[in-house]
Amino acid sequence: MTSSVSLGGVPILNETDLALTDALQLNPRVSWTALSEVLELSPVTLARRWQALVRARTAWTCITLEGPSFRGAIIEVACKPGTAVDVAAAFSALPHVATVGITVGEYDLFALVVSPTVDAISAVLLDGLPITPDVTRVRSHVYTGMLGGGRWRHGVLNRAQCEQVRSDLGPPPKELRPLSVDDRALYVALGRDGRRSYTEVAQDLGTSPQVVKRRLDRLQRRGEVAFRCDVARPLAGWHAMAMLWLTAPDAEVGGIGRAIGEWRETRFCAPVVGRTNLCVIVSLRSVEQLEEIVLRLAAEYPQVTIAERRLVLRQVKVHGRLVDEHGRSTEVIPVDPWGMLAGRA
Repeated sequence: MTSSVSLGGVPILNETDLALTDALQLNPRVSWTALSEVLELSPVTLARRWQALVRARTAWTCITLEGPSFRGAIIEVACKPGTAVDVAAAFSALPHVATVGITVGEYDLFALVVSPTVDAISAVLLDGLPITPDVTRVRSHVYTGMLGGGRWRHGVLNRAQCEQVRSDLGPPPKELRPLSVDDRALYVALGRDGRRSYTEVAQDLGTSPQVVKRRLDRLQRRGEVAFRCDVARPLAGWHAMAMLWLTAPDAEVGGIGRAIGEWRETRFCAPVVGRTNLCVIVSLRSVEQLEEIVLRLAAEYPQVTIAERRLVLRQVKVHGRLVDEHGRSTEVIPVDPWGMLAGRA
């Protein structure tokens, strides 16, 4: 089934696309056979439809850091007039910069840096940013984990379908240990395509599919990594985006952040160190929906102050994917949180 509705001549995601990608947002590595019963389509049809989305560059999967290994910084950059697009491109080229957007207001763009350690964050902030003469001012905020939004969903599947799609990773291992060099190589190998088979990844890493599966299962059970499925957001009905800087009572930051992180609109929510203590990025159906978000915040959390609100004019990079004005992937720069630590003692 092909959608007859388009956005600027580009077909939007139809009901089948939305259901398929919603299932993959819930469990990005689910097999087509397991998904067949849930969506009532044959495995061949599902595989063919997914490949069509991938070829059209409107949907993709990748791997992300989570838990104690997931931290980084939010960088805001002010530029000389007319240079924001070029500066955003320079930031987007860096593998340790996961996401970039062009904004309105005091700063012209934001960049989300992913780092596994405080040393890595320091390396990025001190030596790893493309500070050119076009950059007039930089503001940075360190975060030590996300409270939600990283693996958002359309919310198309009902509760019963969700239960069928979810994977059971089993209990976490008793022994927790830092990510090894082999773990990092595995992460980078899955950055371009989170659905790559164990055999394909094993060939890249010079090991066996059994070793890859065992290592990946362990990392997922430990909560160190997770997979995500993303789509061209404008083609899925999300036509705008905004960034909010909030100040919440210190004792309530975690609880409030986790609750906001569950909102359907939330794409990034993290506690930060600075004048404000919570950063939230939301996708919107329209620019007007921002007012609804603001009113909801005031109603549900009157103790929270909105220090700044900024519209995102355009996303340039989405967790390792350069995207066009319709949100379609144009190039992959796999996220490498350890890149700035290479060669350091």
